[in-house]
Amino acid sequence: MTIILVIIIIFCFGLIGYKLSTFYINRKKFFSSMQVLMSNLELDVSFSQDKLKNLIKKNSENVSSKELNVLCENVFGLLDKKQKIDYEIFNEIKILKKEEKDIIFSFFSSLGRFDASSQSKEIKMYQNKIDELYDVANDECKKYASLFIKLGIIFGILVCLLII
Repeated sequence: MTIILVIIIIFCFGLIGYKLSTFYINRKKFFSSMQVLMSNLELDVSFSQDKLKNLIKKNSENVSSKELNVLCENVFGLLDKKQKIDYEIFNEIKILKKEEKDIIFSFFSSLGRFDASSQSKEIKMYQNKIDELYDVANDECKKYASLFIKLGIIFGILVCLLII
């Protein structure tokens, strides 16, 4: 009976550690998906020259990050209603820091304001910024994601030792 209890306690603390690590995993996934989205947008702006809201809708369906999908849906909704893009697009997204939100906001705000070649250059400039943010998120994920899982398991073992 005690072995089953020990396994359950260690599993529960390991699960708590995993849940805490998902913050960093989701940030890495968000910026990775953002890189893909920007590359696709840059290609579509250069070659298809379709309407901006159609490009965002089409490319947002292929992203793997749930948060980026929500962000694109919010931007699409505002563009569909012909409203100005504001910070409300970040209402449901909790994984971004203020500086990151500012960069992403200025990116989405700048879309559609230039001709195709200038817009392509603008997207490439923002791609460089997103690449830097991805590198930071990747480093944080490497450091902290596995750390939280390991700490969860260690605390589970510690609790088991205190109980027994």
